[in-house]
Amino acid sequence: MKFLKKILLVGLLPGYLICQAQNVQNKEDVPLDLGYRVLPMGDYNGSAYTISGKQLRNLPVTNLSAVLAGLVPGYFARQVQGGGLVNEQNSFWIRGQRSNSPDVLVLVDGQERDFAVLSSHEVESITVLKDAAATALYGMRAGSGAILVTTRKGAKGKPQVELTAQIIAQQPLKELKSLNAADYARQHNIARHNDNMDPLYSNYDIMNYAKNDPNSILYPNVDWADKYLKDIRWSQRYNLNIQGGTEKSTYFVNAMYTRNNGYFNTDDSHDYSTNHSAERFNIRSNIDFAVTRTTQLDVNLYGWYQSQNGPGSGAENIYKNLVTLPQGIFPEWYNNQGYTDQYGNVINAEDGKIVAGNAFRENPWAMLNRSGYFQDKQLYGSFRTKLSQDLSFITEGLKASVALSMDSRTNSSIRRTITFAYYEKDATNENVLRRTREDDSMINKVDNTSSFRRTGIVAQLDYNRTFGKHGVSALAFYEQYESNDEMVLPTRFQSVNGWFGYNYDKRYGIDVIGAYQGSHKFGPGHKFGFFPTISAGWTVSNESFWKDAKKIVPYLKLKASYGQVGNSSGVDAFYYRGRMWPQNEVYITGVNMGTKLGGYIQDILPNPGLTWEKARILNIGIDTRLFSDRLSVTAEFFKDNRHDMYVVNNKISSLVGNVKEFKQNIGKINSHGVDLSAMWNSNIADWSYFIGGTFSYSTNELIANGEVDQPYEWLKNQGRPLGENRGYIAKGFFNSWEEIAASPIQTFSDVQPGDVRYEDINKDGQIDVNDMVPIGYGDIPRIIYGVNLGVGYKGFSITALFQGAAKVSHQYSDIVMNPFTDNGTIFEHQLDYWTPEHQNATFPRLTTLDNANLNNRQISTLNVKDADFLRLKTLEVAYDFPIKMIQKIHLKGLRLFLSGTNLITWTKYKWVDPEAPSLAAPLTRNMSIGCSIKF
Repeated sequence: MKFLKKILLVGLLPGYLICQAQNVQNKEDVPLDLGYRVLPMGDYNGSAYTISGKQLRNLPVTNLSAVLAGLVPGYFARQVQGGGLVNEQNSFWIRGQRSNSPDVLVLVDGQERDFAVLSSHEVESITVLKDAAATALYGMRAGSGAILVTTRKGAKGKPQVELTAQIIAQQPLKELKSLNAADYARQHNIARHNDNMDPLYSNYDIMNYAKNDPNSILYPNVDWADKYLKDIRWSQRYNLNIQGGTEKSTYFVNAMYTRNNGYFNTDDSHDYSTNHSAERFNIRSNIDFAVTRTTQLDVNLYGWYQSQNGPGSGAENIYKNLVTLPQGIFPEWYNNQGYTDQYGNVINAEDGKIVAGNAFRENPWAMLNRSGYFQDKQLYGSFRTKLSQDLSFITEGLKASVALSMDSRTNSSIRRTITFAYYEKDATNENVLRRTREDDSMINKVDNTSSFRRTGIVAQLDYNRTFGKHGVSALAFYEQYESNDEMVLPTRFQSVNGWFGYNYDKRYGIDVIGAYQGSHKFGPGHKFGFFPTISAGWTVSNESFWKDAKKIVPYLKLKASYGQVGNSSGVDAFYYRGRMWPQNEVYITGVNMGTKLGGYIQDILPNPGLTWEKARILNIGIDTRLFSDRLSVTAEFFKDNRHDMYVVNNKISSLVGNVKEFKQNIGKINSHGVDLSAMWNSNIADWSYFIGGTFSYSTNELIANGEVDQPYEWLKNQGRPLGENRGYIAKGFFNSWEEIAASPIQTFSDVQPGDVRYEDINKDGQIDVNDMVPIGYGDIPRIIYGVNLGVGYKGFSITALFQGAAKVSHQYSDIVMNPFTDNGTIFEHQLDYWTPEHQNATFPRLTTLDNANLNNRQISTLNVKDADFLRLKTLEVAYDFPIKMIQKIHLKGLRLFLSGTNLITWTKYKWVDPEAPSLAAPLTRNMSIGCSIKF
């Protein structure tokens, strides 16, 4: 509760600045781009939030989806995996987890595209759509919200060129530290003693391991992670853009190159690289032509090329081996000294090095340097052209437009991998190395080649006119969208959409929105659906009775929306038809039923009534500005009730047959929450400053999900939040055999003092699956918050974003919790284990028994912990040189900056990062220095 109180205090701090020069972001006259139409923000009655691309320009990130959390209220995100250019992975949601398929629709310039790969220098703005009024026009494609990215356009004037260069240093946030060889041997002997086995290492062995000689043949001590993982890896990014134009045309052209130099230390003994590295080229051209005084033609061209190189054994697999391999298990290699294998064959060593290894674990040095390499390449290109015609000659305020877009992407993977033999010292003959596997020549193949294409067309009519105090707007358009992968059938959407808006005297507004949309996924008679929404707003500050209050509250607006949207993202296409599938040994016949024959089974039952998930969303909000517009506050409450959620019906009897699974639209889930944002922006003499915050809370309740009836209430998922962790209540450890005898039977394995003791929830005298209860929260935070601070003085500026999450829990992996997992090492933090003399320990007794079904490895409150955190997410220190100074060298702008991301983290979640607890490539602390020149 204390931590939650801190969150509330911080999250509600007055003020949140979109960017220093954008202190009018929420004023009613600022245009709001909703994709299909642009309208003044003051006329909009839905829930949408826009940030400027300027705020993202120089952050040292390669995935833009990582930086919105804490900036945009209602945007929930997790940095799932680091690793540099193309392996960075981020999961994000709008207003939390409101569905079992909470995919967010992302549109770049109106076309469904990946915005994570964009250069931050080509982004004009990012708008997050949250309620039904904002997403209704997207029908069943944006039931969980949408993100609209608008790219930059040119401006009339002389050509302006901007060049930005950055050097980025990446450092892993948290890495586990393994014990040296001697300490490992001591702890392994203790674990074997606990398992009633003889020790594996003698005192003589331990004495020799304690010499810490990494080159020893029999007693090596190799700190694999320290030797082969770089402490700092370097990236570089260069961006060049030019813009300008005349009365007839404007243009914006942007090019970016970025490269990550890899995070392994390799031998570089080949004419090819085995390091994990990546590079990407981006290019964009946005040109707008004034064909006539009433005709506008916009042509957008965009593309990128991406190449990733890595070791043949796979970078993630090698990283895991480097972190978990015991330091004394074997040396990196054996020097070529005339060894023979167990069959008497002379061993031929490459570069004088013979690969060491054993039957239990692979050698990461060899995986890095002897397994060959791979190259993954992607080439992407797109265009969008839009022709707009002013039809005021028919009636004032009428416009028409047609937009055509196409995307194409090709992927190819080159695999030049090598299978290598590895050798282990023979126990009886010092001249013999026992071989496992055979050396093989390099495999040269191209696989995973694929191509992808998307096309879209939109034909649209707009009407916008004011009659005295009456403002009328209308919109109607037809849209068709298709995506086609060479391996699967095309994806198609088709829709007819409309929007009618009325505003009286800038005081009262109402909007009626509807979309009639269909999808290829559904059967005849069920392909199309109607998605209606209504929204209304009352600008109280424009009332005559508010005149005196305007001195304190110059702007106050109340707004609300209610509507139904759809979500088809999680629905399997064509499952309304069913499927026959070949399977071996499925039919039993013959004498004594001893013959098994292959044949076809109906693994997917037809579901002719298959449909999309439906969400009825209520949004109520207030926008206000106070104190001469220096303080702006937005508060919104939402309620989201969903039905027809596509889930597995576990109540279907197995007598139906051997089906893959039977999914139906029987799920229901209700969600609600709040979004808050505020900003204060002011100045004192030559000093400017801002302080701001965002706070978002979302929770849900699963009403129906197709689960079978449960004997106990606590076993039900219904009535609980979706995604909530489940496990056993750990009551500590058994401290004696008497405690074990007096306790309920733990059915997972035999127990002894030092093992985990679980609570018997149903009081039946045994611990089993009927004692599993909800524990902690889910993996998706229920609370996301951010605090943004900044100060400027005569060209100097410092800005910082603190971002945090609360009401979130993660399960520690087996490797983090249990020493010797998968024949692995023991880490320093795992030394706090139970012994008869140390009963108040963090971990149970040591054991070498590596079985996921063991008592101590059950999911429980021992390994599921709160993962709340507060992080200094971004920091930038910059200096803009005075124009008078740089004009002498013919420059229009010169900016030097230092920036960083993921700099400091405060959390009670130990040992691994609270956002990325797995042992994939870790998140990184990124620090950069850069320069931006305009001329």
